[in-house]
Amino acid sequence: TLTHQFPVIYKPSHLRTTQVSSPVVFLAYLYRHQSNMARTAADKYSPPIAIIGGGPCGLVLARLLEQNDIDYVVYERDANSTPTPMYQGGTLDLHPSSGQQALKDAGLFEEFKKLARFDATRFVIQNTTCTLKQDFEEGRDAPEIDRYQLQQILLDSIPSHKVHWDHTVQGIEMGMHGWLIRFVNGSTASGFQLIVGADGAWSKVRAVLTSAKPEYSGKMFIEGRISHKNPSYVAAVETSGPGNMMAVGHGRSLGVQQVSDKSYRLYLGMKAAEDVTRNTLQLADTEGSREKLLNSPEFFGDFAPELKQFISDAEGPFRPWPLYRMPVSSTNWARVPGVTLIGDAAHVSTPFVGEGVNMAMFDALKLMNSIKKHCGGGIDGQLKDCSGIETAVAEYENDMFPRAQSFISRCIASEGIFFAEDAAAEFIDVITNEAKQKEVFGDKLGHMDV
Repeated sequence: TLTHQFPVIYKPSHLRTTQVSSPVVFLAYLYRHQSNMARTAADKYSPPIAIIGGGPCGLVLARLLEQNDIDYVVYERDANSTPTPMYQGGTLDLHPSSGQQALKDAGLFEEFKKLARFDATRFVIQNTTCTLKQDFEEGRDAPEIDRYQLQQILLDSIPSHKVHWDHTVQGIEMGMHGWLIRFVNGSTASGFQLIVGADGAWSKVRAVLTSAKPEYSGKMFIEGRISHKNPSYVAAVETSGPGNMMAVGHGRSLGVQQVSDKSYRLYLGMKAAEDVTRNTLQLADTEGSREKLLNSPEFFGDFAPELKQFISDAEGPFRPWPLYRMPVSSTNWARVPGVTLIGDAAHVSTPFVGEGVNMAMFDALKLMNSIKKHCGGGIDGQLKDCSGIETAVAEYENDMFPRAQSFISRCIASEGIFFAEDAAAEFIDVITNEAKQKEVFGDKLGHMDV
């Protein structure tokens, strides 16, 4: 059979020493290293790079490629280009050395500053009875921006025809012209020198590189809203101001965080079974769920009355947010020519160190820098030296792997603090101890990525 007769191929030392002994990888390897002249003239044009996913990291990479005259296409599963606050996540704080740096290199930092909330760095931590409370981080250099606003800045910075909407990936397979992307809408695309999976936690691209999948962390958030007309709005302003308040303890948390229109998101965190919102809490029944959240000791029945009032007044429908993360050891796959991952597709984790989107945007920046270094940038939309693409991607991955493993490990450590019995006291102890803070949160403490 082909499998038994297939020769063992060793990549050059600069592409690592891992053996390549799969027929699919062998075909990909040959395709990546053939010259453009060797491809038939009948091939329809494909840009050098395909990006799967139009979230922040995919669009940062697109913008950086645009600046460097390297052609690309972005395939996004959403049906259209109109991001809405309801479905585009909450608010993000961008850190100077990662998220902010990516926007600076992309020439978008001034646009970001027009929308960034520099006064939103207030973070209040307290226990569930409101008898222990401490404020942190006013003036920290980590301005907030709503996820949908960041996405719109990035979309506005690239030509609209380069983003193909309503293109949900069904799978990726080896075809006659290298990797072939098969979409749910029935179309296909191939002929790319590199496919970048920026398609999030449940990435379809990831399966080409590793069998690893995100694992449920045992924790979950349920989200509600507090609008300007809400009876608890004044209390939210007093409690959180322009920032974020979290009451934590006994394996649960209640967070109130302001977003760009000055309304608030309510986040109810808990240790729970993965199927809790299909069994114990039927979120489609908003009032029934509210009653259980308020009265059951399993949920928030023993929280202080002033905290429970936020649950009483929260506007539905409640949205579940189960928290998944990749196994720490999974971000270390063998190089597969022509494919790589950035952002959550590579290293999704829980939001408790506030680095998720920052890591993702930094991935895009690091990959772009490696492409410039080894491919010489672009000319007329093409890579100046396409033979360097594998060296570039290998360099990026070798840099990303230890960063990702550290990130996931720190998220796990932070989870342990946020969901501890005496979580508020433990959190305050970590934040007021520089050595402990750096061990858990790294150099920059962030709010949760929501």
